[in-house]
Amino acid sequence: MASSGSLAVFCGPSLAPEDRLPVAEVSYLPPAARGDIERAAASFDNLLLIDGVFHHDLAPSPKECYKAAQRVCCFGAASLGALRAAECAPYGFAPLGIIARWYICEVIDGDDEVAVAVDPRTQSALSVPSVNVRFVARLAVRRGIISCSEAGRLVAQAREVYYADRTWEDVLALAPAKARAALGALAARRGDLKRLDARFALNSVLRALARREHAHA
Repeated sequence: MASSGSLAVFCGPSLAPEDRLPVAEVSYLPPAARGDIERAAASFDNLLLIDGVFHHDLAPSPKECYKAAQRVCCFGAASLGALRAAECAPYGFAPLGIIARWYICEVIDGDDEVAVAVDPRTQSALSVPSVNVRFVARLAVRRGIISCSEAGRLVAQAREVYYADRTWEDVLALAPAKARAALGALAARRGDLKRLDARFALNSVLRALARREHAHA
């Protein structure tokens, strides 16, 4: 029987191993496939969905996530978790982070925005998701590196590259020549929005659980 604060975190490339805080009652599970959320809802009191499978297997459905949210506290962020949380937010599945907010506000739609190719051995990302390109483009506009119209063209052209093949080298080649060095530095320093959202979500959920535990002490 799970204790009152147990948490299952479904994660893969979005939450690097060094970001997986070693906390009692937290279990880090592989990216969720169809049925995993339903099974976890029967064993844990809280679920954080970050990564799910794409293309090579069936992902957890919105219906599955809805049912889980009726049983336990559910949170979603960063990747498939952001999409499912946005879809099921009215039914208690809590969205966390910028990517989830973009889904809710319909800045983005579809799982292709967060999809990446994954190294099966290390579970690290081998390609760049569209959301990371969007994030860097927005940061670049704020810093005056590129214009709004240049940012829009960059994102649109980057999305035309097949998601599993898209690298920062590909993306930078599509940018104005004068901006490539600055864009590359920005991407290297702050370009992984999925990781930023995943870390933010994990810390937010852990703080919420700690507050709940303290309130019940």
